[in-house]
Amino acid sequence: MPNNDTSFIVSIERFKPNLFHLEQGEGLFKSHSHAYDELTLILDGEGYYSSPEQNVKVVAGDLIMIPPELYHGYVCTEPWQGISVHYYHDSLPVHCRYLFHGQEHQRNRIQLAHLNQDSLRWADISLSELEKEWRSEDKQSIDSSHLIRLALETALLLFQRNCSVNASHAVKDPMVQGIIQEVLKEIHSSYYTPITVSELASRHFLSESNLRKKFTETVGVSPKQYIINLRLMEAKRLLQQTNKAVERISSEVGFTSSSRFYDYFVRSVGVTPLEWRMQNIQ
Repeated sequence: MPNNDTSFIVSIERFKPNLFHLEQGEGLFKSHSHAYDELTLILDGEGYYSSPEQNVKVVAGDLIMIPPELYHGYVCTEPWQGISVHYYHDSLPVHCRYLFHGQEHQRNRIQLAHLNQDSLRWADISLSELEKEWRSEDKQSIDSSHLIRLALETALLLFQRNCSVNASHAVKDPMVQGIIQEVLKEIHSSYYTPITVSELASRHFLSESNLRKKFTETVGVSPKQYIINLRLMEAKRLLQQTNKAVERISSEVGFTSSSRFYDYFVRSVGVTPLEWRMQNIQ
């Protein structure tokens, strides 16, 4: 089902110890912002990342996520090596995007996850394979694009599993949060199938009304509306990034009829799918 498009990756950079040194041995300080997301893995050395509200020490084994448009800087205090991936998270296929759910409150902050040795090796391998496939001449093939997506998704999963979250944003009910996170995973992995709220509820031994209530309280919309929104989100990505016919896109994202897709799309966006494609074509 996922489309073989890798345009969500902007660039991949390996970095080595800075050659500019002050008398104290400190590395070059650089401050900037960019329009895309950044995921950086520190493989060796240490230093600091800063934003208007933060000054975060980073060491080998740290996985750093920097949101778009956040003005930030970094400085190397011990010679470091690592890899940075720049990407647009809102251009990822939707089955990956559940990884960003609940991070809206962190979109103006640098986020940090410290990996143990096993997770660090896994992240290093994933990002190395991502880099190799992205730089290959065959990166637009279906196999290569799947590997690129899976490698980035693996790194993001490792980040999510090990991410440090501020106590002020701690969840009130970890059990409910765990259930909703699993439901989100299921929705994102099968949004294009005839999935129902009843099926989701039964898998987690909940009544349909109970799941609907917990999901709406946590996510902000009902499960049914979330599925519709997800289908429309993926439809817009395919309209913008591919030349597939509107009717095919409608079917691929899970709508049972083109007329229903048109109705939902116009209601949500205000124009028809074809008009939206013409306005947003890359």
